[in-house]
Amino acid sequence: MQGRFMMSTQYNYAGIDIAKRNFVIAVSSLSKTKTETNNPKGIAHTVEYLKKHKVALVVMESTGGLEIPAAKAIHRSGIAVIIANPRQTHQFAQSQSLTKTDAKDAQMLAFFAQMMTQKEDWQTMLYHPPTEAEEVLEALVNRRNQLVDMRTAEKNRLHQVHETQVESVKQLIAHFDRLIDELDKQIDEHTHTHFDGKAKVAEQIKGIGSITT
Repeated sequence: MQGRFMMSTQYNYAGIDIAKRNFVIAVSSLSKTKTETNNPKGIAHTVEYLKKHKVALVVMESTGGLEIPAAKAIHRSGIAVIIANPRQTHQFAQSQSLTKTDAKDAQMLAFFAQMMTQKEDWQTMLYHPPTEAEEVLEALVNRRNQLVDMRTAEKNRLHQVHETQVESVKQLIAHFDRLIDELDKQIDEHTHTHFDGKAKVAEQIKGIGSITT
């Protein structure tokens, strides 16, 4: 079974504590941590480092998207990845009486990775990056939601501006209407091409929120 394979002593576990500029890597069999720059070159070095030390599972915390480039690269290299909820890892650290530093956080996450594989359902927690079609859909939906927010702001402003500026605001609202309509057409075409036209497909894909109106 894969669970037993993952817990084999010939494999290691790693934790990565990610920040905007860099991240700290801890491997279960090593006492020292390694710091890499959070950019494509640093991520490539990290993948090499993880492979060198035969890491089978990596845990990193969800950090508002900062973790995604590294998670994708590590997943593509064939190493399993879990993106954990910070609340869950914080509770785990407290239960182990672990202090909070970047190095200690990474080491805690490596230990957390090892503990996760002892759970029957650990494989359900694995990170699976979106397909290219899903990423395009996410970009379309996110942009549409941004435009809707901007249109709403202008509609609210319509009742606040001087009467000499009302027409200007109305023109901008109409402009947003046209852009949103165009994105609706692109989303509809994309879902029919790549997702068999499934209704509300944007809401069914993990990581893509509901379409706002």
